[in-house]
Amino acid sequence: MADGSTEGGVAVGATVVALNGDTLGTIHTVQPHFLMVAATGGQPGASPIDYEVPMHAVVGVEGGRVQLSVNREALNEVMGEEQTAAHRLGEEGTETVF
Repeated sequence: MADGSTEGGVAVGATVVALNGDTLGTIHTVQPHFLMVAATGGQPGASPIDYEVPMHAVVGVEGGRVQLSVNREALNEVMGEEQTAAHRLGEEGTETVF
């Protein structure tokens, strides 16, 4: 599923809701084992944050909404492409990634 359009009823564009009812964002990629969710909200001017959501955290899909069994804190944040490249090169602060 290279373009990540659907998997098990989960579709690109669906809204993702955490266990506590918080809206996390919108699905932009669907893979067999995970979803990539573009976060809603955030600080103006801040780099966009995506969440990598494992498929096993999906407990329901109904009416364009995907319900998770976890809250935001349990998910891995995935930085934007430019931020990730800088992080890998050790350009953020003094941290060096090996």
